[in-house]
Amino acid sequence: MEDLPTRWEVELEFVQSLANIQYLSYLAQNEYLKKPEFLAYLEYLNYWRRPEYARYVVYSNCLHILTLLQTKEFRDNIVKPEFINMLMNDMVKRWQGPEDVTFSPLENGKKEREEQ
Repeated sequence: MEDLPTRWEVELEFVQSLANIQYLSYLAQNEYLKKPEFLAYLEYLNYWRRPEYARYVVYSNCLHILTLLQTKEFRDNIVKPEFINMLMNDMVKRWQGPEDVTFSPLENGKKEREEQ
């Protein structure tokens, strides 16, 4: 019988799943992003930013998405197909090289948080 994954492993896998834009869309369409208990869970997962945990994260953009999910505007926009496409295109361009990014919804989210 195989051992069940630990809580640490499950949380790491979930945090990294946030790098999947289609999964974010699924969460939004099924209204998980409107549930206070789910939002509290996302807030709790911020411990993955600490260096002793972040070193295990393979898809580092998931931490950026975790930050963006803290904003209502991002959560509201992620249900819109045009926003999802723009976000996916932005991520592909970031993987190709930062000089290719012309418009970044990710950076817009960062500016909004800094202004708050």
